[in-house]
Amino acid sequence: MRDDYLDLFGDAVTMGKPTGTDIRDGKHTYTVSALLSAVDGTERALVQAALGDPSCTPETVAAVREIGENRGVTVRMQADMRRYAEQASTVAAGWRSQWREEAVTFFEHLPLWSIERAM
Repeated sequence: MRDDYLDLFGDAVTMGKPTGTDIRDGKHTYTVSALLSAVDGTERALVQAALGDPSCTPETVAAVREIGENRGVTVRMQADMRRYAEQASTVAAGWRSQWREEAVTFFEHLPLWSIERAM
């Protein structure tokens, strides 16, 4: 989920690669699905026109990103990612009786790290 999120809403400079690759490739990722479910009319038409267009410009990707931000897609995705990460951490905590403490601690922290990373 985080990779999909960063592909549209991440910072290209921080990541060292352009954003919008999944849009250009026509991938129906978690982010694209969330975006399409949040829009209609001309916004939906813009997203669908960009989806699968390898020549989609950075300006169009920025417009799609702005639509997602304005429609609350970023907030919903961040909440979903946090909820799933917390659930995974709770599951990992239940391994204490079977695994070494350092392994359990690693797997407890890994899900939250994965949603907080910038790249």
